[in-house]
Amino acid sequence: MSVNQEQVEREAFRKACWIVGTNVLEQARLSDQQLIGIYKDQGRAERGFRFLKDPLFLASSVFVKKPERIMALSFIMVLCLLSYRLAEVRLRSRLAETQQTIPDQVHKPTARPTMR
Repeated sequence: MSVNQEQVEREAFRKACWIVGTNVLEQARLSDQQLIGIYKDQGRAERGFRFLKDPLFLASSVFVKKPERIMALSFIMVLCLLSYRLAEVRLRSRLAETQQTIPDQVHKPTARPTMR
């Protein structure tokens, strides 16, 4: 069996390209590399909201009908996520400074724990 190297390279190039839209058009304010970095980092924030789908969160038992209450609940959740993420960043940076590890959920040492 032989491999068509040209086709492999073409497919790799196709999968390596993606489109990112922004309203910041001046490269002096935001370079292409910075834009890609910001785009890739949004996954961290999205992962933070995974708890909404967790059965232990009981999101289906929260009933709010007024838009003001929905906004208030959303704001509280964002504040909780922010404090959770800040605690995680501080813990990880402190572990990195001291070159220490702590046990994770399965009791294996890790230098990048979550707050969970």
